[in-house]
Amino acid sequence: MLFSSCEDFLGKNPDNRTRIDSPEAASELLVSAYPEAMYQGFAEALSDNTGDKGLGQYISEYLPNSEAYFWKDDNSDQYDSPTYYWSKCYLAIAHANQVLKVISEAPDKEAYNPQKGEALACRAYAHFMLVNIFGQHYNPTTSATDLGVPYVDQPETVVFKEYSRATVKEVYERIEADLTEALKLVKDEAYTVPKYHFTKAALNAFASRFYLYTGNWDKVIEHSSTVLGSNPSSKLRDWNGKYQNYTVEELWAQYTKSEESANILLTRGYTYWHTGLVVFRYSLSSAKKLELFGEAGGDTRFDLAINDKITYAAGDQELGFIPKYPRRYEQVAGTSADVGYPNTIIPLFTMEEVLFNRIEAYVMKGDNLNALADLDSYFQKRNKSYDPNYKVSEQKILDLYATEKGPDLAPFYSVSENQKPYIWYLLDLRRREFIHEGMRWFDIKRFNFEITHTVFDGANVKLPKNDPRRAIQIPAQAVAVGLVPNPR
Repeated sequence: MLFSSCEDFLGKNPDNRTRIDSPEAASELLVSAYPEAMYQGFAEALSDNTGDKGLGQYISEYLPNSEAYFWKDDNSDQYDSPTYYWSKCYLAIAHANQVLKVISEAPDKEAYNPQKGEALACRAYAHFMLVNIFGQHYNPTTSATDLGVPYVDQPETVVFKEYSRATVKEVYERIEADLTEALKLVKDEAYTVPKYHFTKAALNAFASRFYLYTGNWDKVIEHSSTVLGSNPSSKLRDWNGKYQNYTVEELWAQYTKSEESANILLTRGYTYWHTGLVVFRYSLSSAKKLELFGEAGGDTRFDLAINDKITYAAGDQELGFIPKYPRRYEQVAGTSADVGYPNTIIPLFTMEEVLFNRIEAYVMKGDNLNALADLDSYFQKRNKSYDPNYKVSEQKILDLYATEKGPDLAPFYSVSENQKPYIWYLLDLRRREFIHEGMRWFDIKRFNFEITHTVFDGANVKLPKNDPRRAIQIPAQAVAVGLVPNPR
């Protein structure tokens, strides 16, 4: 994809031939208001979930993967690069804005309320991901001056338009405004396949993450509880039940099925990460596999059933992975299933994340009893030898970190000595649960702790606390048209 002007990045009329003259037509255009790209590949490589596999017959070098691993500014526009994701996010925003403009001019505006809600939600989500990738993490003491991203709320009507980067604070305020209004308007019955759209559940899951990032614990609990209901365990992936009997192909299919209760919002993304996570040099190395899942899947720290589904490609023990993303192609020529643009289905929000968000909020409010109850709900579907008579306890968590502490946490809020073991425990569970999904990078940014990347044939490299590279550099083409780059 070539970028020749600023509107390639910051939105343009998605299709001059499109005529939106009914709520149904608006819904059709909103299918394109979700970013068709993956951040998971480069975000995972940025995190400490990946290691250097070195060189080998089945190991592949891929520029966005290696640039992310060394926290370098990547100016490529290939799949799974920050530039590609930036472009797809602003294209999605352009579609959302086009729908919102048509609705604002419609004589019967209220008839479009569900579509307006979805468009606002899509616009908020794309900006949320952009600001959390290309800006520093939200911090109320610095966000009023930290560089965010342009918040685009109008369709393009000119060839060249000047944009400026809003602050992180400003972007968050506008996201919250869009999200709040969307929650009032979205109607699930407007969707044919709800899991591919911002339903009420998806919006509340989004709000749960949004308020987690801002430290509004009461809001996290409120929105999470709306999603989880009275029996959270029943909505989680059944890793220690039916998942254990799935073949690799069946697990690939099940993980991203719309019928899977754990999936709240799904979308399609063009990517190499669905297969690259197996063969890219900087992914789940054998050392990282051992660190996270133990020998031969035997994790003695957490007894997670997910460990039993580690799969190995090409008979090479370095190529271990969890089957999550199905391999798909969009056909453009010929009849072969392997002809076309590689893409996969991506869970953007899941019940597991929402549950973790609520547990963290309970911990930060000092409500350890509810935190432990939610942890038990999680382990009901995760422990290989789950026993309701031996639930996870505070003492078990304290014992786990008695000799080896977790990372030195430095979020914008204080974490007490009593809270630290709980947070370390959650972070350890989250990095295993969301392996390959890029979520770990955002936890690293949220808690601002140092990480190290091993180098097979050189010196290890570190990303210290407060390092400016935690805000990924905006694309060179965006800088060329006047946007201020991130400091380095």
